[in-house]
Amino acid sequence: MQQAPPVQFEKCPKHPQNDIVLFCLSIECKEPLCKDCCKLHVHWHNQQGTQANLDTVDNVRQQLLTDVHEMKLRFEEERAILHHFSDSEQSEAVKQMQNKLQKVKQTLLAAVHDYCHQLEEQVKQRIQLHRQSHPGEKKELHHKLNTIINNLDQQEKMLLQPKYIRGCLMVMSEEQNHDFDQITFDVDNALKHYLSNAFDVVISEDKLVRIVQSFNEYVEIQEVNLREELDHYTRKIRDTKKNPHEPLNKQFNTTSQKQLQPKESKLMQSIYDDKFRPTFQPGASQYRSNFNESKADQIMSKFYH
Repeated sequence: MQQAPPVQFEKCPKHPQNDIVLFCLSIECKEPLCKDCCKLHVHWHNQQGTQANLDTVDNVRQQLLTDVHEMKLRFEEERAILHHFSDSEQSEAVKQMQNKLQKVKQTLLAAVHDYCHQLEEQVKQRIQLHRQSHPGEKKELHHKLNTIINNLDQQEKMLLQPKYIRGCLMVMSEEQNHDFDQITFDVDNALKHYLSNAFDVVISEDKLVRIVQSFNEYVEIQEVNLREELDHYTRKIRDTKKNPHEPLNKQFNTTSQKQLQPKESKLMQSIYDDKFRPTFQPGASQYRSNFNESKADQIMSKFYH
């Protein structure tokens, strides 16, 4: 509950030496009162045949603050309901749809990741099996080719030296062909045997189209009637506030209905109204010791001794 700050009394416009400490909550009044105003005001009620409904300014302010705060909360709830079902990007309904799409995206990405990971593992296994089925022929050819290439590389470097005569003599003295035709024949045969039971990754574009079509079937954008959701959502919010405490304004009306009917329909003017002038100046003999005045004295004694 919203708490009011500590009470700070205001001075009475009609009696500047006095603090305003009371309110009369009768429907024909709703009047702030100091101690002198209170005596006049209770006497006025007695003349009208009505009952003064007095309470302290601190209690009245706290009750009104609670009423205003609760009413503000209820209007904020209505705004939240309106915002929940709006088409703004920040509305709750749009956020829910965005969350659904984000979940779809995460689900599909996770499925694609798992699928590709399984394919990678299968390719690794196939490579290992294929390597095991051809243990030696390629390895020997690789070694022989590397030896020849390294020798030719050295000869090339010697021919590029500033002193290249020695290199020329060495190249001329060594075999240049290295039986190239035989090596070519061996490479062809080895590869034919090696590739006779090879494998590859084949992508079916037509099946990819069907997969995309399946995505369209997985997520659809359809028109829906959200009235039931609206009823459920508003009921969830409003039902929690069905029985708030009775507002002070309603208490004014209820209290006034229990009072005696006033002799006249004229309303009491406020002490804040410059035109207000009491039409009577009662002396001590005019005050009647009735319930209204006794109650006023009891409340007033809290503030003035």
